[in-house]
Amino acid sequence: MRRTRSARITSDAYAAMKVTLKAIQASTDACAPLKSAVSTVIVVLELVEKVKSDKKECDHIAERSAQLVQDILRQTKEFGVALPAEVEESVVKIEKLFKEIENFFKELKKENILERIARQDRNKSQVDEYGRLLDEAMLHFNFNMELSMHRLHLEFAAVDQKRHAAVLAVSHMSESERLQLLTQIRGKVLFVHVELVSDLRIMI
Repeated sequence: MRRTRSARITSDAYAAMKVTLKAIQASTDACAPLKSAVSTVIVVLELVEKVKSDKKECDHIAERSAQLVQDILRQTKEFGVALPAEVEESVVKIEKLFKEIENFFKELKKENILERIARQDRNKSQVDEYGRLLDEAMLHFNFNMELSMHRLHLEFAAVDQKRHAAVLAVSHMSESERLQLLTQIRGKVLFVHVELVSDLRIMI
């Protein structure tokens, strides 16, 4: 049986997605948990082409999963393979969610027509739930990214403050001038802290 034009377009789109995901697998910027997640999403893309229940919704879940791992790489590649602990934890949780989706799609693939009819409502509800869980997982990831950046900014600011203090200690400034400059530096560090905390509260 010849495939419809729509089916061919979808299949071509999935093929392109898989090429992109395999490039992430080969990337030296991707950490091990992300590469594992990518492997799972590739399987999800292969399975979804054979799923017949809630086809449109399942396609959306597969595409959302593929986009999500690309977003994660974009945001984490500056860290290289050594992610901050909380960020890596989020990626591991997302990979586990992808595994759940993979197993669910495997079940859908096995269904015959009578089972698809009987389980229609249940399957739709589960697909909707996976959509919600993907959104929730990405929010959690973004929050942990912000938290990590917040901590790194504070660490850099503290190092910078110590460096300035060391320079001032051997400078020819008067004691009052040194105190005034140190107060300004500490004020800048505090400002960075307040701004980042404010950003985190907005996210929450």
